[in-house]
Amino acid sequence: MAKKKEYQLMGYGEFLRCMQQSVKDVIGGGYNVEINHVIKNNSLELDGLVILKDRERLTPNIYINPYYEKYLTGKTVKELADDVIRIYRTLKESGDKEALHIRYELDLMKPCIIYRLINYDRNRKLLMEVPHIHFLDLAITFHCLVKNSENGIGTIRITNEHINNWLIGLEDLKEIAKVNTPELFPSVVKNMNDIIIDILQNDKDTIYGDQSETDLKTERPNNEGKQKAEGKLKTEEGVLSAILEDMRCQKDSNMYVITNTKGINGASCLLYPDLIKKLADELDSDLYILPSSIHEVIAVKANNGMNKSSFREMVFDVNRTQVPEEDILSDTVYFYSRERGAITM
Repeated sequence: MAKKKEYQLMGYGEFLRCMQQSVKDVIGGGYNVEINHVIKNNSLELDGLVILKDRERLTPNIYINPYYEKYLTGKTVKELADDVIRIYRTLKESGDKEALHIRYELDLMKPCIIYRLINYDRNRKLLMEVPHIHFLDLAITFHCLVKNSENGIGTIRITNEHINNWLIGLEDLKEIAKVNTPELFPSVVKNMNDIIIDILQNDKDTIYGDQSETDLKTERPNNEGKQKAEGKLKTEEGVLSAILEDMRCQKDSNMYVITNTKGINGASCLLYPDLIKKLADELDSDLYILPSSIHEVIAVKANNGMNKSSFREMVFDVNRTQVPEEDILSDTVYFYSRERGAITM
């Protein structure tokens, strides 16, 4: 009786090389297929496959790490390579065509240069490769905005190689980004009560809107059941309406969410000239600033009765339980003093 041939699974490195070769074989001539190792925010390292057509300068970066898990559960390299090519073609068809032929000369990039805030200690390896400015326990990094549409944004991180080729200094880069970022990503400051009201109102409209009649018809066929269902819905809707009305009457909240119009990397609004000062003056109070994530921060009136230690515990817990690793900004609670006109740790 012939022995059954054993099948040996590849390690991740070998799998990555096989995927690269398989994609090359399937997609054919006129394309280069390269492995692109990327260091994301907070030292998250990923491997992507870059399929670059001749004479193109920018193309989707398709991360391969999740595909290895699929391979381990039984998918073949050929099946996964076909999937990568399908995703590549879908992204190309739906993407902005002008983003595929970008030239990297400084004069063309100047209107697109923006800044972002990331954690300094969590990104030490990344910061060795990019121009940056130390700010509190954070770092200001710089990026070129190459896509900005309803479907999202696309950026290229500015590296030391870029500024060496551009013959531009760090301060000049900062001044360009200081003008562009607030213009491209205007700030949004919203009272926490208003945000909660919007969420509750949306929930109320969804649950007790047009769907309620359908739900009533299908819950029970008899009149008694329908009446009970109607009563239950009216009671629940009444409670939610009462909560909404009560919150609307509470015009003053001590908490304010600060982000930008896109809701992406909105913590950078901390750097916008006079934004924090204006909010503190309007509230007539110093502020605690809680780093909710890289996408937003929360400003709290300092005279609200809670101390910095309580806020620090809150931020630490939320970062460990609610915020994705890649989106964590800091565990530090900052303080804005109106007298000093500065944010401190």
